[in-house]
Amino acid sequence: MMTSLVDIGDARGRLESGELPYAFEMSDRSTMVGPACGFGTDYLVHLREEGRYAESFEEASKMAGARGATIIGIWFVKA
Repeated sequence: MMTSLVDIGDARGRLESGELPYAFEMSDRSTMVGPACGFGTDYLVHLREEGRYAESFEEASKMAGARGATIIGIWFVKA
């Protein structure tokens, strides 16, 4: 599987068309995985508890904001 990082401005259209994010790139140089990551349910529960998994851009933005960061890009799986 290959992924590509897309600038947040360009990613909005892809999200609106229903494409699922693989991960969210944050301004604090960390990454939060998203629903297209393909990890197992148990591991995603663990990541969510640590603030490293979000189901949507909105959820990721809230979690990043709580840490004083912003979403600067989104990783998508290359077709």
